[in-house]
Amino acid sequence: MAQSTFVRAEPAGKGVHVTILSAQIGDREAQIISSEIEEVAAPAGWRVAIDMSQVTFLASAGLGVLVSVNNTAKDSKGKVAVYNIAPSLMDMLKLTHLDKLFLIKPDQASAVKAVN
Repeated sequence: MAQSTFVRAEPAGKGVHVTILSAQIGDREAQIISSEIEEVAAPAGWRVAIDMSQVTFLASAGLGVLVSVNNTAKDSKGKVAVYNIAPSLMDMLKLTHLDKLFLIKPDQASAVKAVN
């Protein structure tokens, strides 16, 4: 499928598997990552498994990307699952109660299965 400096995407069943390649997602990265995910998610019916293993820092714009992708997927009758979330980021998601919003899975296989 597609690869850029920020995102690598590949087919995963009926959906798409996206790996975020940027260690930090701030304002600049958020805009690029958002548009790149949209580009590959729309043709896949917004069934997206997102690998967060390389992400170590999420600014509010980065959280906004995840919320926006999740909301667009729901509106489009799709699903988003995220996995490989760093413990510090998981703590932030719990603190902001966003862990309840996202479908969080322990690994790639279960994330791909959840969105297909």
